[in-house]
Amino acid sequence: MVTIELLPAAHGDAIWIEYGTTAQRRRILIDGGPAPAYDKGLRQRILTLPKSKRKLEMMIVTHIDADHIDGCLILLRELEALNVKINELWFNGWDQIADADKAPASYAPLQGEFLGGLIQVNDELKNSWNKRFEGDAVVVPDEDDKELPVLQLAGDAKLTLLGPTQAELRRLRARWKAAIRDFSPGDAREALSRLDERREYRPPPPPAAFATPTFGDDRSPANGASIACVFEHGDVSVLLTGDAHARSLASSLERLAKQKSLTKLHFDAVKVPHHGSMSNVSHDWLRWIDCKCWLISTNGAVFHHPDVQTAQLIAKHSQQPALLCNYDGIAERLSAEAGGEWKAFVPESAGPAGGLSLDLEAGAE
Repeated sequence: MVTIELLPAAHGDAIWIEYGTTAQRRRILIDGGPAPAYDKGLRQRILTLPKSKRKLEMMIVTHIDADHIDGCLILLRELEALNVKINELWFNGWDQIADADKAPASYAPLQGEFLGGLIQVNDELKNSWNKRFEGDAVVVPDEDDKELPVLQLAGDAKLTLLGPTQAELRRLRARWKAAIRDFSPGDAREALSRLDERREYRPPPPPAAFATPTFGDDRSPANGASIACVFEHGDVSVLLTGDAHARSLASSLERLAKQKSLTKLHFDAVKVPHHGSMSNVSHDWLRWIDCKCWLISTNGAVFHHPDVQTAQLIAKHSQQPALLCNYDGIAERLSAEAGGEWKAFVPESAGPAGGLSLDLEAGAE
């Protein structure tokens, strides 16, 4: 059994995966969405579970942009009240990027300081932090001849790490340090003191009106440092991209295809990066993929994602793909532009907290 839910996370990502058997379901959380969507999104999904079942096998904070990290910040502040247990937590914070040899930072590193501080003062979280990497960065080797890390999960599942690379983390490090001007990066006490003073988060500024977007042109260090991976359980395989750069996905997917001696990588579903922005899709990575089911997480607010050009490019690589959305308005907008090239819809079976829920063993029909 594998189900994937794109929780109602406004313009952000909050992805809930369940796998295993009916008797023993295991859960993975990838990102928490922006702060205003947390209460009716991620928090509501957690509350649908009995307290005894509120355990996450894995929690992945892909990167530190507000529409991914903010809900995770709030969740960590009320872990005890909600009785949520986290077996393993992946997040590349200052501790992981401070050493350039281990080498991310982002345009919003203060949230990264907040999350790192919350982890530092909780012994259980600290012990679970990047545990498979011995507390160092979740990262793939830069060298193309080295195999991508494959990590086994309980319940006969596995994750194949696609990014970030060490080079991408080094780029983020410089931005992170420059943005934290009036206290030392990694100072958990000061970060938590400032977190207590924060009552709301502001969305990042919209892109410049004069900018002309093109395929794969995202250069944001925060997005480039996204943790991207392949989740597998039984015969089900899902590509989870965060907001990864197109060029990084192209490089890692090519490496993975060669590692498996394949010309195409089959996925039962692909989470479209950066909420369907054309800046994060390209022919170079789509050409490695065989998939009919593409998942888009956004309500279109703030950045007006997804771009219809993204759907058009996907349709060139996948005949009549299904674009599954977690908001009706986005599905309607994409359907109006489809011209028979793709199908866009919200699955009828919503998750316990709303949004999109898909039984991957049953397909997307």
